[in-house]
Amino acid sequence: MAGNAKSEARRWYQQASFDLKACKWNIQGGFHSTACFLAQQAAEKALKSLLFYFGARKKALLTHSLVEMVRDCTRRLPSFGAFLEIARTLDLHYVPSRYPNGLPSGFPHEFYGKETAEEALRAAEQIIGAIAQHFDEQGQTTITSEGE
Repeated sequence: MAGNAKSEARRWYQQASFDLKACKWNIQGGFHSTACFLAQQAAEKALKSLLFYFGARKKALLTHSLVEMVRDCTRRLPSFGAFLEIARTLDLHYVPSRYPNGLPSGFPHEFYGKETAEEALRAAEQIIGAIAQHFDEQGQTTITSEGE
């Protein structure tokens, strides 16, 4: 594997980890719609980290669809097929959690509650945990460890 792929994998994983922390902080603060978006983002960045590690080209990583990324990861790791439903759930938060016109009326913060945010957090944690486990099993703990 090229050093650049590993470096990009680390950059994306580290940001995923940060977004997951921000998700938790937003739940604590009652910003549930923002937390749902951050959960989606954390999972997206972790999946992109894995895809970079596998050598995917940057152009192929322009998607924001977790479903697409899980399908791509499943080609290399068949066990990732188990995350397809979780990916679908998180993908539903990509637009409506941020934009009023993504909902029939009102504002995103009126539609998202703590239970939904905590469900999104758990989903993101499952995906990120599986990716961290894969990196660790491959002896790539520098990707997942914090700090330089």
